[in-house]
Amino acid sequence: MKAVQIQRFNEPYHVSDVPVPKPKPHQVLMRIKAAGFCHTDLMVLNHEFDTTLPLIGSHEPAGIIEELGSEVTGFQKGDRVGCINFDSVCGKCADCKAGLPIYCASPLMKGINSDGGWAEYMVTDARFMVKLPDDMDFKIAAPLMCAGITIYGGIVRAGVPKGGSIGIVGIGGLGHIGTQIAKCMGYTVAAIDIKQSALDAVASYKHAPDTLVLASDPIEKSLEKIDKVVQSDYRGLDATVIATDQQPAFDLAAALTRNHGTMVLLGQPQEGIRLSFHTVIFKDIKLVGSLIGDMTTARELVNLFHENKLHVDVKEWKMEQAEEMRQEYLSGIGNGKNVIVID
Repeated sequence: MKAVQIQRFNEPYHVSDVPVPKPKPHQVLMRIKAAGFCHTDLMVLNHEFDTTLPLIGSHEPAGIIEELGSEVTGFQKGDRVGCINFDSVCGKCADCKAGLPIYCASPLMKGINSDGGWAEYMVTDARFMVKLPDDMDFKIAAPLMCAGITIYGGIVRAGVPKGGSIGIVGIGGLGHIGTQIAKCMGYTVAAIDIKQSALDAVASYKHAPDTLVLASDPIEKSLEKIDKVVQSDYRGLDATVIATDQQPAFDLAAALTRNHGTMVLLGQPQEGIRLSFHTVIFKDIKLVGSLIGDMTTARELVNLFHENKLHVDVKEWKMEQAEEMRQEYLSGIGNGKNVIVID
């Protein structure tokens, strides 16, 4: 089969001919129809994880089951499925025993330390698969398997009661999905980004945010926009979900989050994060980290997405264009999600 591999760190992607994998008893063989590109894929290429090469990239796959391992139940050949990025977990550590396998101490993860979805076929642990609606396009489903459930999980982790306010900071691959999800969950939503084009895009969706905040505007002007849509004794947003790696976004999120509010961290800035002690102490703001969602989250999101007919801004690529896709992402000119589609 053909596959997009990382053969050397910090070098271009390479399309290779490799053997079709065989499923183990707990796995299925998927015929991949679409697999997304995520910032984490770039981190893998840059050798920021404990990755052994060569490796097939992508942890956002969707496709059709071709073959089932002997221990697999609840699925059958021909099922349309997506899978989150876990290949397997140890089942023995404290978090696995506590029913929190996404925090496993030694997981195998698709496209990180186990072959991923940029291939014609992929094997995957059936315990981390979700069935897809018959009318859901694979190129739409693929980004939901990481970007979608990650931003949904972050919104849930914010812990804001229905009717409260949430700001999505960074309207890219995760954020443009998150503004729609938050609206459908009953929140007053602020979309916050440095690019007016990204804000204009989400404003055009059926489930549009209540206000648009341009990151380069003065803080007072941004708070005035929020004041017009948020009714509260406190000035600012109940929570901000940070879906970008840019350090200025943390300072902005802190300024726009109300006293006693919550900031949820999804971005992974290489240089770490900085917060003023004034933010933590005098505003009593809580910082919460949020990893990818679990299987309950994945099923909830697929249902919410399908029922509300949400939008994913997708740019399609072929396997042979993987390096071109990466270079465009690095340029910062694109919005939404890049997805490799396989015929």
